[in-house]
Amino acid sequence: MDYSEFTRLLGADPRSRDPQFLRARDSSPEFREAAAQAERFEKGLDRALALDMPPDLLERLRDIPQHNALTSGRPGARKTWRVFALAASLLMAVGAAGLIWRMNSGWDSVEEYVVDHYHHDGPAMLARANGQSPVQVAAMLAEHGARLEPALAGIVSVIKQCPTPDGKGVHMVLNTDKGLVTVIYMPETPVTDGEQIAFDDREAVLVQLPKGSAAIIGLQEQQVTGLHALVQSSIVVAAAKS
Repeated sequence: MDYSEFTRLLGADPRSRDPQFLRARDSSPEFREAAAQAERFEKGLDRALALDMPPDLLERLRDIPQHNALTSGRPGARKTWRVFALAASLLMAVGAAGLIWRMNSGWDSVEEYVVDHYHHDGPAMLARANGQSPVQVAAMLAEHGARLEPALAGIVSVIKQCPTPDGKGVHMVLNTDKGLVTVIYMPETPVTDGEQIAFDDREAVLVQLPKGSAAIIGLQEQQVTGLHALVQSSIVVAAAKS
């Protein structure tokens, strides 16, 4: 199995237990390092998608009579305190999840994240590009308080949630007149608008948005900088519901 085929399989199923895949992974330092990078990315994804706080957790905590239990001499006081302590610990863990993600994401810069993310997910997502439901596209962007203008929404070929340096984001593949192009939406990450990144045979351009930012990634000959204006004007903050 050559390196190109290995990385394609790695992007599709980085934790595969297929014997041929495992033999290839262990065949050289280059293959092992690619697998290690993919595993770091998977662990980051696990952290990013875990621990959503129940919407009524704070109300549940307020309803626990911790003050009366702590100040009374009733036999149930210690048990009630333990319940409160457990609930408070859970709240702290959930509240800290985003901070832990930011501290341990493993990326020292947005540029490093873009390259790492693309190496991990880019080829597999391009291979899946075959048209996407407009309803699903709208729903996924709405989770991040944003929407796509029709000019962009109409050319989304595949979309999924993904980790970013500051939490969850959206990975899209666009079917443009330049061919398939990747866009990663980072709702909470600021960037230097128009900054360019070159890696392998790819180039990327960063786009600052009213809410977060995006990275456009494609082959160097696709000149993805030409899509900057379209992406910047088409990922917009959704109007708040009254």
